[in-house]
Amino acid sequence: MQDSIILLTFSEPSKAYQALGELKEAHAQDKLQLKTAAVVDRDATGALKVRDGFSDGAPVDATLVGGLLGGLLGVMAGPLGVLLVGATGAALGSLASLDTVDERLSLLEQMGHSVPVGSTALFASVEEDGTAVVDGIARTLGALVLRRPAEAVMREVEVAQEAEEVAAQEARTVLRKRHEEEWLAKFDTWKEEVGEQLTELRARIESHLPKK
Repeated sequence: MQDSIILLTFSEPSKAYQALGELKEAHAQDKLQLKTAAVVDRDATGALKVRDGFSDGAPVDATLVGGLLGGLLGVMAGPLGVLLVGATGAALGSLASLDTVDERLSLLEQMGHSVPVGSTALFASVEEDGTAVVDGIARTLGALVLRRPAEAVMREVEVAQEAEEVAAQEARTVLRKRHEEEWLAKFDTWKEEVGEQLTELRARIESHLPKK
């Protein structure tokens, strides 16, 4: 049995849900082990949205899809995923071929470019003895299929998560620095403003004091 992350991409949303149902049935018949799965789509803005989920044999809320698949979807739907994929405004039919997708520099890029705007996809974490079951579902439903070793995907997800943490820390540092520089530039102005107001306040206070 091999641990894999599989991606099936469809031009029709209903077929993604049908594929999820067929994977659940294959799981129930011990043809493969379905660990987690999620139906996602990419809307007109390029945003990746999780629509349905499945974990450890039971349906779950989309936000609760856990484990490696949850981490993968978190990265792909986040800022780094958008940066890696770029503006994928192409429709599904304009993807040149799976060979072109295979030439992407990273697995995350391969998967991101395999879910173009307007498509619906099924991501799944499975243990399978051979590829016949999933490939048969993909062929019957007319899906683009991408299969990658779970271990390789996990390494990329871990690196991506680390990169996001570093980027967030660097962003905080830059913001603080810019704020400090802005404050320093305005410090003298602020000091003059406060000084003028204090002078006026003291004058008013003195005007109300008893005359000696």
